[in-house]
Amino acid sequence: MRKIIILTSILFVAVIAAAVLYFKSLHDNSRSQNRTIMHIPADAAFLVSFQNDQSFYNIFDDFEIFEAVIGKEAQHELTFLHKQVLKPSDLAQLIAKQTLYFSFHPTKERIGYLITIPFRVKVNEEEAYAKLNTAIRNIGQAKPDSIAENLYQVTLDELKRPFFIAFRSGTALLSFDKNLIEKALDDKEPHLSSNFIQELNENSHKNNNAIFNLHLNHDQLFKLVTDLTRVKPGNNLQLLEGLKGMSSLNMNFKSDALMFNGQSTVDANNQSYLALYTHQKASDEQLKEILTANTAAYAAFTFSDYPSFHNQLTQLLDKRKQLNRINDQLNLIKSSKKVDINEELLSAWDNEFASVELNTRENIGIVKLKDSSDFVKMIEKISSPAAENMRRFDNSNLLYYSFGDPMLPFQRPYFTIINNYMVCANTISTLQQYRKQYEEQRLLVNTLPYLAFNKLRSDKSNISFFINNENAARNLRRTLQVPFEKAYSDTSAFDYKNFYAFSYQLSGYNGNFYSNFIAKYSLPSTDANEPVWEFGLNQEINYPPQVFAYNDSANFIITQDQSNVLYALSSDGKELWRTSLSGEILGSIQQLPDRSIIFNTANRLYRFNTNGNSSPGFPVAIPHEASNGLTIFNPQQSDFKVFIPGYQRIFAYDENGKALSEWENKTVQGNIVHNLKTALLNDHNYIIALTDIGNIYYFNHNSSLIDVTESKNKFKNTFSIEITPGTPEESRIITTDTSGMLLSFYFDKNLTRTNLGRWSENHHFETANLLGDSIPELIFIDKKQLHVYNSKDSTLHYDHTFDTEINTKLLYFPTTNNRKTLGISSMAKLLYVFDEDGSIIKSFPVEGLPDFYYGKLKNDGHRYVLLSKGDKKLAAYVID
Repeated sequence: MRKIIILTSILFVAVIAAAVLYFKSLHDNSRSQNRTIMHIPADAAFLVSFQNDQSFYNIFDDFEIFEAVIGKEAQHELTFLHKQVLKPSDLAQLIAKQTLYFSFHPTKERIGYLITIPFRVKVNEEEAYAKLNTAIRNIGQAKPDSIAENLYQVTLDELKRPFFIAFRSGTALLSFDKNLIEKALDDKEPHLSSNFIQELNENSHKNNNAIFNLHLNHDQLFKLVTDLTRVKPGNNLQLLEGLKGMSSLNMNFKSDALMFNGQSTVDANNQSYLALYTHQKASDEQLKEILTANTAAYAAFTFSDYPSFHNQLTQLLDKRKQLNRINDQLNLIKSSKKVDINEELLSAWDNEFASVELNTRENIGIVKLKDSSDFVKMIEKISSPAAENMRRFDNSNLLYYSFGDPMLPFQRPYFTIINNYMVCANTISTLQQYRKQYEEQRLLVNTLPYLAFNKLRSDKSNISFFINNENAARNLRRTLQVPFEKAYSDTSAFDYKNFYAFSYQLSGYNGNFYSNFIAKYSLPSTDANEPVWEFGLNQEINYPPQVFAYNDSANFIITQDQSNVLYALSSDGKELWRTSLSGEILGSIQQLPDRSIIFNTANRLYRFNTNGNSSPGFPVAIPHEASNGLTIFNPQQSDFKVFIPGYQRIFAYDENGKALSEWENKTVQGNIVHNLKTALLNDHNYIIALTDIGNIYYFNHNSSLIDVTESKNKFKNTFSIEITPGTPEESRIITTDTSGMLLSFYFDKNLTRTNLGRWSENHHFETANLLGDSIPELIFIDKKQLHVYNSKDSTLHYDHTFDTEINTKLLYFPTTNNRKTLGISSMAKLLYVFDEDGSIIKSFPVEGLPDFYYGKLKNDGHRYVLLSKGDKKLAAYVID
């Protein structure tokens, strides 16, 4: 498994092919394609073909990925040949609009390439040689080889090494490797098989409209692997051994990625493990959701019909003379432990498994389960406790019998259950570290580069190889032969380091495969949107930056870090003042008409003016722990009141921080875990509290208890109030119970229940005015799902599915007409801002920590985002 990464190195060769094809214009199209490619030696692992047409060069002009792969020296050689030798000479007429071929051949120190050039018209060897001499007369010279007929060595003044060219049967053969030319000309040497040529011809008719085509010679892939590596290929790479057939893939152009797709034929008659999947239908890849962020590479497999797959697997094991020994073991388990492996273990597996390599070179196996509870009961009979939450199989090769070759390294592994997956490894420490990373949600799907890469991949496949270049780099350097390792590590001549990842997917297709290869490249940044300013914090940010009015013409920013320091910054990112607080800010900071700001922690109520001075009477010590943030009654009046929940208590203060005595002994049943709400209806000024046991308390602002509703529902989510003046039968308190049922408690004592969908117990619900009308919208968050409903008629306004789970801490940014803009962050540290129609605002998502701000900062007409990227800095970006 540890050398699955070499699979991408093989595909790198295809990239080199494409690059060379771009930088040279050396080829012609023969009327007989067979006659053109029949000279190519049989050890070609890849061929690339394309039509020599100006439109090709226009498309690939400045395609940076080519130079990254073939290196600066090779690019210079090919560019010079194209521009100085072929394009301006008579040779250009011989090869215009012809299909050109470029083949790759392994040598001891490099992957040699051979360019096969068919001519448009009949030209004998002497005429071709004369045209070559004319083309290079002022920049170099050509001389005939002393032994081989029609072979010439060409030396150009600009190039450091000569190249070799031969003419035969209306075809030119060109290479910097003389040995390749000699093999091509030697009739005694093996050349491409007639079967390969026939398949290539058949596929060429299907690929006429492709930019260029990549042809993989399956017979030579495993040999190429062994030539590239200094040690025995890993388990998953050995799947290539004995593979027969070919792949013909077309390139889809993308400036920052190499993307190929097409058909792969496989000889199902040989003992190839991969051929077992040719009659399976592509299935969803879900296992990637639990891969940790330190994944270097994985090979994942899915089934549409596991019993059919396993039936073919047992036939393969029988051909290998392994089945009898395995059956003896299964009979022993059945007699000694009363467990029928075929009936009980195989039926527990679902449709997906993977063999994974970590950046530590440790390997794990993952198998999706149909029902983890049933599996735990069954597996106890054939395993033994090993450590906390871990067991070990009592018998060997059960995973190999279940899934075949990819699980061969896990002879008698330790295993643990995570969600609905069995995760196994050959050491306890590997599993312990994996569980720790999973519990901390350090997952591959929670990283921004992977999310961008995954959008390019197919959601479904049967076989999926993946390599994370950065995580696999150290393992790759250990594995490659020295010359290839030097090229991979040489950042001055190549740019392999800027490839994020590589993926090769195979999907069953009428007894063959549909193939999809992707290599994602990180282009040098051209983003001019550098931060306008950055400000260093003591610790990471711990409170979303808020923007308030500083005076009549300027704003200022308030935020808090994890060391409980409160910062006030100017709109230019300059520190105005800072102060230490008693703890984390609960709820939101509010600004009063005199521009002072007021908020609370768990044990203090604070009020500061814009210069950072505490208002008279503040801070106030709260006698018991507060459970959430404050609510202000009559905030626009000078004699406002402040209400703070304290679990079973309510604390009340006047504008000067003096405790209101009439509220001192007010208690409720259950805990108030959300902030209090205020409402005015029929001359009652309500202070409303919701407790976790389902009680709703209606007080007036002078502490008198008006009413109590005992709903007997357990509440986790906050609540909202909708008031229709003068009509209590239309005014309501809304929240959800733990099942996600929307509950409406009307002020006339009626209760209605509305089912808007199926939600998990951990769903999140709140309301906000996202459209600018008088009634706030209903917002549901559940795992990866966002749903926004119209409160009037419960119709869906918009929804969005994220790539990863999202944080339930929603942010609302002020706009115009009392409308709020919704901000959401994902577990992948991606920040989203939604417009009122549900579309993501331009320039989002951006990467950052969940506490951020979006909106106006200065009076300059721009919108800004204030965020931290985990570097203990608050940064401002212009986002419009």
